[in-house]
Amino acid sequence: MGSVKNTPSPETHTVSGNNWNIDLKETRIHTLDELLEFFKVDLSIWSVKSYVCNKWEVGAKDALKKIQVTPLYQVKAVLEKRVEIVDAKAELEALKVEFKKKAIVRKRASRPAKVLTGNMLEINIPDNHFGKMAWSKETGGRNYDTPIAAKTFIRALNTLLDRAKVYNYEKIIFIVGNDLLNSDDEQGRTTKGTFVSTDGRYQKTFLTVRKTITEAIEAMRLVAPVEVVLVPGNHDNLGVWHLGDSLECLYENTEDVTIRNEPTAFKTVRFGKVLLGFCHGDKGKREDYPLLLATERSKDFGETLFREVHTGHNHQTKTQEWHGVRVRILPSLSPPDAWHAENGFMGQQRNAEAFVWNSNEGLITMFFHNDDSQPEINTKRIITEG
Repeated sequence: MGSVKNTPSPETHTVSGNNWNIDLKETRIHTLDELLEFFKVDLSIWSVKSYVCNKWEVGAKDALKKIQVTPLYQVKAVLEKRVEIVDAKAELEALKVEFKKKAIVRKRASRPAKVLTGNMLEINIPDNHFGKMAWSKETGGRNYDTPIAAKTFIRALNTLLDRAKVYNYEKIIFIVGNDLLNSDDEQGRTTKGTFVSTDGRYQKTFLTVRKTITEAIEAMRLVAPVEVVLVPGNHDNLGVWHLGDSLECLYENTEDVTIRNEPTAFKTVRFGKVLLGFCHGDKGKREDYPLLLATERSKDFGETLFREVHTGHNHQTKTQEWHGVRVRILPSLSPPDAWHAENGFMGQQRNAEAFVWNSNEGLITMFFHNDDSQPEINTKRIITEG
């Protein structure tokens, strides 16, 4: 948004409860963006409820005594406070105070001395949709709610770590987010406002997510130092950011855990001759991701041989390659909800995958967990409905 150069007439603005009325008279400002910029409106707190622009013309003689006509405008808008965002920020600040009190100095986890094996383990389990509600009699799939999501996630993680212990690792990268939460506010809506089938209160789901991810990090610390990379999804853009901020507080004084919560949708990791990119996969074209990786990390791109971009979003397994860069869609552990069942999005295998990267040889092996082969996890609330 460009800056406004003209000086408008004195503005008026009044705040009443959760509404903010802003008004400019006899101004050349005539777009909503310019109005919001003039009043320095924080769009993370305020949303535009209505907007009006009136126009008239004023004539005056110039130095050559010719009439010059100047258009003038009156612009005004009614803004509505995003109460759920304000409340979430207040909750986050309270959580940060709590976490900082608990941010004790953690020494390196008890594990064998570090060996320069040249191996890195990637744990990447996208699209868990904590908070999704799925009833098997309605969907034809498995039951799902927040407790089931937590137990399913930990079961998959333990399987992958157990199968991966045949190698020693210099580090683990743990990709967190990618629609980790099913909704992003108290009304059960995604980041863009789409209503989804939701289990319980947002705050309760968020606390379960934080405890589950913390449990996962603690399990990984017993294997190798952990780098946690937060990747926002289209369901949980704000929730993932809040989670990353909470984890930063919790692990502030932990020497073998690094939290990466940069406010960007596309994240990268360099490990020797390996360059990896991570995004949710809901934006842009998949065939453009290799160019994005090369643009974002041009120096590293030129110095590496093995390059991949890993995404979620589609709840399936698929790998394509463009110009030597592989783009992978990773599977999901969550079953279909009522919307998926109604639209025929059924039958995808519920899997989790882990990757072993060697700094010189690239991808040397993968490990898999198939949750469809495991017994169904039951919770009293969902099962008693049937």
